[in-house]
Amino acid sequence: MGKKKGHKVAICIPTRGEMEVGTAFDLALMCGYDSRFRKDGQQALYTVAGTLIFDQREKLAETALKEGADYILWVDADMRFPKNTIQHLISLDKDIVGANATTRVPPIHGTAKNAWINKEEKTITWQKISSKDKKGLERVTAIGCGVMMVKADVFRNTPRPWFWFEQLPGEKLLGEDVYFCVKAHDAGYETWVDHDFSNVIGHVGSHTFGWHDVASKEEDGSDELLYTKDGSCELSWAQRPDQPDS
Repeated sequence: MGKKKGHKVAICIPTRGEMEVGTAFDLALMCGYDSRFRKDGQQALYTVAGTLIFDQREKLAETALKEGADYILWVDADMRFPKNTIQHLISLDKDIVGANATTRVPPIHGTAKNAWINKEEKTITWQKISSKDKKGLERVTAIGCGVMMVKADVFRNTPRPWFWFEQLPGEKLLGEDVYFCVKAHDAGYETWVDHDFSNVIGHVGSHTFGWHDVASKEEDGSDELLYTKDGSCELSWAQRPDQPDS
């Protein structure tokens, strides 16, 4: 018998036509590291530009399955992630697993959610999940697709459409990523968030800088020059609270 071929990972990146430089840098490091670590593994990279995110994801997943992917790694075009992302997420051996990425504008909160169903009142309450000061794996209702690894069989055994928007009674519109996790759950698959992994993920946002960004002496967490009351200054190397960990 011949040697079994390694897992083929399809890296799927929906975009609006652009990718953050940091994301491109991390992608190159990840692909190079994975090629060395999983010498018998394979990679395939797919992207679709557009504005209909649910349609982009649907097309990307369909193409990846047609070309024999064993796993689909979703990476959004504005995410930062470590070089061992592929190897780490595969090693967890979960149907759907990934990062609880934060939002990129204030108020900052996680994108992972749990649903609480009140059968008597026929209502659903969504609880946002924090990964701050947490470790390990947690089973959840849904996570965002920012950095998410999915076994290909989840798609093969879940009815289409895999991605769509859903309006629930009394609730705001749920995104295509939550829709996917819920539909996969109905097909018998679980979604997990890795809190350790979540704490090394970054979500690139935008910020327009001005003099209001110069911190006062009383404020913490600035990497700017800190001005004292007598007009002198000192340099603080503390990390700004609005920047992801390196």
